[in-house]
Amino acid sequence: MRKRILFRDEEISREIEMRIEDERLKEGDKLPSERQLAGEFGVQRDTVRCALEILLKKGVVIRKPRQGHFVAPKRIEINLNNFRTIKKEVESIGNNNRSIMLNYEKVSMSRRLSEMTQMPEGTLCYQILRIRYDSEKPMSIERSYLIADRVPGLSREDLEQKSTASVLRQKYGITLTGADQRITQVYADDMESELLRVGKDEPLIRFEGLINDRKGRLIEFFDNVVIPDRIEFHIRDFA
Repeated sequence: MRKRILFRDEEISREIEMRIEDERLKEGDKLPSERQLAGEFGVQRDTVRCALEILLKKGVVIRKPRQGHFVAPKRIEINLNNFRTIKKEVESIGNNNRSIMLNYEKVSMSRRLSEMTQMPEGTLCYQILRIRYDSEKPMSIERSYLIADRVPGLSREDLEQKSTASVLRQKYGITLTGADQRITQVYADDMESELLRVGKDEPLIRFEGLINDRKGRLIEFFDNVVIPDRIEFHIRDFA
């Protein structure tokens, strides 16, 4: 099969992408100006603009008005072949990743939550709401419901000091081993719009699912929404 000949703008975009991959250019770094890139590669500025458009469409760089082009924040890579909840993936992104707990309370399961979890309506659970930031920019809203009788004595302080998985493992000897997860596109409601600083009805990616322990007991139901441009999916076809 003949190899497709790359156009000059594609070659330039690949070279810039390689510099980002091997960290010659790092997250948040400003790219050289169009004039500088044109001089470096010996091309017209229109060719450089086309190369930058390729990178913009791929989400590799971002453009800031009157400032230039910058290396985009690292995306959350979701490997659909492996069991890792979105929470673990999000928590692994960047050194500036942090979350703030907005709400913690003990509640009775609603009818909808009962239907989702197949637990009796009225079952007590801990309802936890967090917003997660990366480099001071909101990236996701995380809603979690922990079955109360699985984690007696759970406190807000427990969850503010450690991740949920760490608290479950260290305080209760619970290891999470499997999840039934669903991914859908939704649109930001008023609360999500305000917390994530996006327009109302902007598209978001929702991850929701059930997480079990080694005994097959339901431990947690989660319902997270993430800004789409921070997500990248990977799947391997074994067929």
